[in-house]
Amino acid sequence: MNPDTSLVGKKIRQIREAMGLSRPKFAELLQVPPTTLKNYELGYREVGGAFLVALAQHPELHKFTLWLLSDRTLEEAGQVSPGSES
Repeated sequence: MNPDTSLVGKKIRQIREAMGLSRPKFAELLQVPPTTLKNYELGYREVGGAFLVALAQHPELHKFTLWLLSDRTLEEAGQVSPGSES
């Protein structure tokens, strides 16, 4: 298991849990099979570019893109981490 793959997967899970969504509901939002999402979250599979683009373009989830990819936030640009929302 690649440590980067595991870290991104853990962050995806944090986003999902902050949204209060089950794995199947979150997978449905991003149009991926729940098993694929599970493999991402557990670090068994590298997160694909199409998934990242879907997240970045989603109206409710795009705000987490910068944090997911760089561990940074930029609140003035609407980029937050899952725990920083008010």
